[in-house]
Amino acid sequence: MSDLQATNAVNTDALLSIGQVIVRLRDEFPDISISKIRFLETNGLVTPARTASGYRKFSLVDVERLRYILRMQRDFFLPLKVIGEHIDAINRGLEPPLVHNVAPAPPKSLMSTDALNVSDQEKAIRLTFEELCAHAQIAADLANQMIDFGLLKSDNKGYFGNAALRIARQVAVLNSYGLEPRHLKAVATSATREVDLFSPILKSASSGKNAASPAQLDELTLHLANGILALHESIVRALVEQMS
Repeated sequence: MSDLQATNAVNTDALLSIGQVIVRLRDEFPDISISKIRFLETNGLVTPARTASGYRKFSLVDVERLRYILRMQRDFFLPLKVIGEHIDAINRGLEPPLVHNVAPAPPKSLMSTDALNVSDQEKAIRLTFEELCAHAQIAADLANQMIDFGLLKSDNKGYFGNAALRIARQVAVLNSYGLEPRHLKAVATSATREVDLFSPILKSASSGKNAASPAQLDELTLHLANGILALHESIVRALVEQMS
C-alpha cells in the first residue's frame, strides 16, 4: 500500500464515491467526468482508497488534489508529467515549481502525508539529496562527508527530513570554523549513546498491563530527550568556563 493509500484509508466514513467527487468539482469544472478521473488515476496523479469490493473511495485531500490538477491543466496548460512533479513536491512538504514566474500555491488541505499531521510544529518535508544541499546551502561533497561519518541519514526511500536539514545547516556553520564532518563524528556517536540511555525506559513504559499510550510515550520521550540535552549543554558550558 502506498503512502497516499494508507492516508486515505484511515477514516472510511469521511471518504467519497467518485460520483460525489464529481458533484463537488462540477461547478468549477463542468466537463469533469468519471473517465477523466480514472485517466488521472491511471497516470498516478491521484490514488483513491479501495473498498473490499473494489469501489474507489476519495478523501478530501484527493478532491483538492484533483482540483489542483484540473486548475493546472486549465489555467497553465501543463502536461501531466509536470503536474506530477508538482504533486510530488507538495506531498513532500515543498512548494510547487514556478509556472511562468507565478507560484501556484496549493490549498492547505492539499498538503497530504506527513504535512497534514503537523499543526503548530514546522511543516514536515522530504528532500532529495540535491534539494537538501540547496536548502542547506552546502556543497554536495560536504553533504556526502556528513553521510559517510554518520551525521546524516536518509529514510528508506532516500529522502531527508527536517532533522537532517537542521543537522546539515549546523554542520555547515561549524565547518566554516574549520571543523569537518570527520571531527564531528564523535558528536553523532555521543548522541546515539545518550538516546541508548533512555531507550530501555521507553521500552518498559510501552509494555505490560499498564502500558503508556502513544501520546504518553511521546511526552515521556520529549522529557527524557530535553533532560539529556540540558545536561549536555550544562557540561559543555562548565568545560568552556574551565578553559577561560
